[in-house]
Amino acid sequence: MASFRKRGYSWQYRIKYIDPATGKPKEKSKSGFRTKKEAQVEASEVEKMFYLQQHSVIANKETILKDWLNEWLEIYGSQCSERTLFNREFYINNHIIPTLGNYKLNQLTRLEYQKFINYLIGKGYAKKTVQTIHSIFCTSINKAVELEMISHNKYQGISIKVEEEEKINYLSRDEVGIFITAAKKSPYHHYMIASILLRTGMRKGEMLALKWDDINFENNEISITKTRSDQGVKKPKTKSSIRTIGIDNTLTSDLKQYQLWQKKNKMKYGADYFSSDFLVCGPNGKEMGEFGVNKTIEAILKKSKKDLPHISPHGLRHTHAIMLLESGADIKFVSEPLGHSTVNMTADVYVHITKKYETQNLLNLESYLS
Repeated sequence: MASFRKRGYSWQYRIKYIDPATGKPKEKSKSGFRTKKEAQVEASEVEKMFYLQQHSVIANKETILKDWLNEWLEIYGSQCSERTLFNREFYINNHIIPTLGNYKLNQLTRLEYQKFINYLIGKGYAKKTVQTIHSIFCTSINKAVELEMISHNKYQGISIKVEEEEKINYLSRDEVGIFITAAKKSPYHHYMIASILLRTGMRKGEMLALKWDDINFENNEISITKTRSDQGVKKPKTKSSIRTIGIDNTLTSDLKQYQLWQKKNKMKYGADYFSSDFLVCGPNGKEMGEFGVNKTIEAILKKSKKDLPHISPHGLRHTHAIMLLESGADIKFVSEPLGHSTVNMTADVYVHITKKYETQNLLNLESYLS
């Protein structure tokens, strides 16, 4: 039963209860209410929680959001990949804590959180970035609910509406010709990076993880079994990403020339040559990383001196898939070398192309039946 008393100009409530964990009597009190009625309303809610045995919720009402986020990262960070942990730490420390960190865990309202999301949108962040920040925050809140620190996650279903211009991240057939011409005028290892990405459709990290042992010159094949980022080498996320893909004669010839180029450079640099285990490296043998690949594609685009779309290395993967589809390749044939887990995934990503050829196939059927 709650008791109330006036202290100076404000009211206080006091609730005595038995701690179910220890069986000992404890007391919960709070001051600062302007009226007795306000104190009674909150005391009633607290007593209700006690009745429902939500003692953890009561105990954590004063927890500051930034303290919980840091504790969550410390305790549960080891359960995710290095890349995921890096992203969580980055977005929490650079976006969530600076704006929301000083709120109490149970006092951040849905309205205030929606304002935070709107602020991110207003700053011009991409929809995917805002969704990532929201996902990280909700994951931490869900864990707090699981630990009975708060009663529920009130931030689910928040509106994230970002008006984005459709970004073109692939090259047309004519643009591919311009791009390859510029690549051939670039340093040889730049050309090879462009050629591998464009002719295989593999992911940037998959290319960075390639070793010469992964190339089967006799059968014109490349084995993709791992991925490499700035955080190191690891297995791909899905089983379907582990695959052996066929390559055309042009790429096989290019790779043989590239291997010879590396051997000549090894003799040229002598003791200053880096003996990297990886296939993709610079003239001095030093392995290249994600940033280096990004800058390579930017340099080739700039060298073209044409108005080409500003595509990323992943854009060459899209270009590869689109060229296959436009040449009449079956969706399943395209899906497997890309390492997609399902054909539906390929169809969803390239729906604008499959729709185009769905219409053409219907016209072909009509012509055949006529």
